[in-house]
Amino acid sequence: MAKRKPIVGISLKMYQNKIKEAQNFAEELVNIVGDEQEVEQFMCPGMGVLYPVSIILENSLIGLGAQNMAPVEYGAYTGEFSIDSLLAMHGSYVELGHVERRTIFGESDDLINQKVRLALGKGVAPVLCIGELEHNENESELKNILMKQLFLSLNQVAPEQAEKVILAYEPAWAVGKTLAASAVHVHLAHGFIRECLKELYSEETAEKIRIIYGGSVSQENVGLIVADENVDGVFVGRFGHDPKRYGNIVATVKKVKGV
Repeated sequence: MAKRKPIVGISLKMYQNKIKEAQNFAEELVNIVGDEQEVEQFMCPGMGVLYPVSIILENSLIGLGAQNMAPVEYGAYTGEFSIDSLLAMHGSYVELGHVERRTIFGESDDLINQKVRLALGKGVAPVLCIGELEHNENESELKNILMKQLFLSLNQVAPEQAEKVILAYEPAWAVGKTLAASAVHVHLAHGFIRECLKELYSEETAEKIRIIYGGSVSQENVGLIVADENVDGVFVGRFGHDPKRYGNIVATVKKVKGV
């Protein structure tokens, strides 16, 4: 079985909304890790600055991602963002199913599934976020929650397409908090996700799908988090707003994964 390539992504949510600010940040990332070949990277800028940032990332190895997309390519969907616009900006990733989209905007697993299938059909890698709302120490309940989300979000997704999905385990209780989930919990959950994928598809397909962790990832905790074979990287939030700290996270993932 070929070794899965480690991957680090960063989402700026709606924190950088001015064009120059967003471009300056992207330029710093490019200067620090823009030519890193061993660790795959993607960046999801704020939706309002997606195009200006895309120009900065164009000559780097950092991929462009959107934080959301409409479930259809075009039509009477006022205020939505089309995947065709992302493709026109040479974007190749899209973040789907984040807990903020699920809870604040009421996105259902069925809607997320529509988006996943559309993204895959257009050649864009979905970064599919899953995870429990509250800390759950009951292992069987945790696995059942993850299985339900995977089953519904990947409905009608064929094995060869599922291999292109990047799963982001993001427990809501650790997103935006002071501390990340413990490495022990992350490793347990990622193991459950891998088991669920084997049950939904096959061992061969499950071993090809990359699973990353998101939720208060920092340069201080990333080493322990990615030390497990089922953790293929991280999805960074506010602790990556300092470009140097983000660069340190990428360097740590590279070192721990031995690439």
